[in-house]
Amino acid sequence: MAGDGRRLWFGYRLTWALSGVVCAEAEQVGVEPGDGYRFMVLGDGDEDPAVVVGRLRAKVRREVARVYLEPSDAAPGWHVAELDVAGRVVWSGDSSVPEPSVVIDGRRFDWAAFGAMVAVFEGWEFSMRFSDGSGEDTGAGVGGSVDATDGDAKVIPLRLVGGLDDDGLRRQGRSIDTVLAEFLAEQRQRLAVSTYRRYGRIVELLRMCLNNYCYQSLTGAEAERWRSAYDAGDEEAFTRLCGPQQIVENYGEFLGYFMIRKVAASQEELRAAATVTKRLARWLARHGYVDEDAADAAHGRATEAGRDLPRADKLGEYLYRLARQTHLPVDPDDFADENWVEDYLSITRVEDGRLWFGEVGPVAVSKQASDLAEVGWDVYVVLARVGGNWRLVETGMVYP
Repeated sequence: MAGDGRRLWFGYRLTWALSGVVCAEAEQVGVEPGDGYRFMVLGDGDEDPAVVVGRLRAKVRREVARVYLEPSDAAPGWHVAELDVAGRVVWSGDSSVPEPSVVIDGRRFDWAAFGAMVAVFEGWEFSMRFSDGSGEDTGAGVGGSVDATDGDAKVIPLRLVGGLDDDGLRRQGRSIDTVLAEFLAEQRQRLAVSTYRRYGRIVELLRMCLNNYCYQSLTGAEAERWRSAYDAGDEEAFTRLCGPQQIVENYGEFLGYFMIRKVAASQEELRAAATVTKRLARWLARHGYVDEDAADAAHGRATEAGRDLPRADKLGEYLYRLARQTHLPVDPDDFADENWVEDYLSITRVEDGRLWFGEVGPVAVSKQASDLAEVGWDVYVVLARVGGNWRLVETGMVYP
């Protein structure tokens, strides 16, 4: 039971890292992805798992007993209940919004809403402390003694690769979430803070892609297991249930579709995605999570993406500018069918200042555009033939 009277349910997960560290995690269930409470404690590999879980349960009850926010009486919304506040920094969920969101008392607030809460303290001094959440006492001044054996908590056994239970996890299987957490933990030790943040951002986008699009690659019992968990409300079932082989098998979906179509990533983000996925592929092989052949194929795909994706994005910019300069002499509906093309087409031929899309062409473009273009790249185009010449009317994103 939370300090504000809410009845909360948590799923518990216990995993072992290759380093020998045991990680116990608790996550609030029945909330939107990224929302709700999340807690973690670490233990030694030879520590009794029941003891580690007991420490985690105590932490959960201690933390949720403290309420940092109260409903505002003056206006709809929330205000800081006392003089301290603690929570978790999370991604906003929108790549166009640079500011993060925060989760306080298990509720998500955007940066503007959080700013409004603290605006009443204008002129006051403040301090901030950040931690990775693995300690036993993470709250800001969380007080009170909570018996770890009291209260209610619904323990959900989260089965991972191949339906393995906790004993099986100790011997072999790791979930995507587990290995990605290990990967980031290792990178954190060697990277500058700003670089590590980019890694974290790309890994989170990779998880989003896997959970939202890559389930279609599952078959047989694996697909049934995913469907059962997803229908029960686990929207991140893919990365919880599937093994790391699924990461490299879906590099094409992530780099060739998701980052372009769904994220509309900048050229800098595309380069970062290629860099991170290349390093991840090698890391997975080095730790025995995927075989060398799979890692080599994934590394090659990421290398191509690092070379081609920024160029394709730049080509898309040139084509978009060209299309905006086209002024049609008549309404599009008045064009004869043979003079109007609207389709996803491959670039089939490239010459200086000229491109062919499918069987349509040549289309006059700038030399900068033709220098970037590659035969085989796909793009959505609307083309009109005016005075015997094909002109670009509309264009979409370019897919290498």
